[in-house]
Amino acid sequence: MENNTKDLIITTEEGEKLTFKVLFTYHSQNFNKDYAVFVNESDETHLILYSFDENKKLHEVENDAEFAELELVLQAYDEAEAVKKYDEAEKAANE
Repeated sequence: MENNTKDLIITTEEGEKLTFKVLFTYHSQNFNKDYAVFVNESDETHLILYSFDENKKLHEVENDAEFAELELVLQAYDEAEAVKKYDEAEKAANE
């Protein structure tokens, strides 16, 4: 796994390199951790979730409670994006 501030490149067992971009980051008060959500450049339905420390080192999320919270955060993000797209379409229609 390669990591820089913009991309996350993961090499599969088959040797294929997948490039992910940061979709968003957030801080969980429940777990006192920071998380990053990455989206695959070629398949926007393929997400990867990691926590990261103050040195920006990524850590796999293995706790079910953390995954449950991340799922709620992703749902809220999706809803906010849908509202944003709707608002943009409304604005364009009214111009």
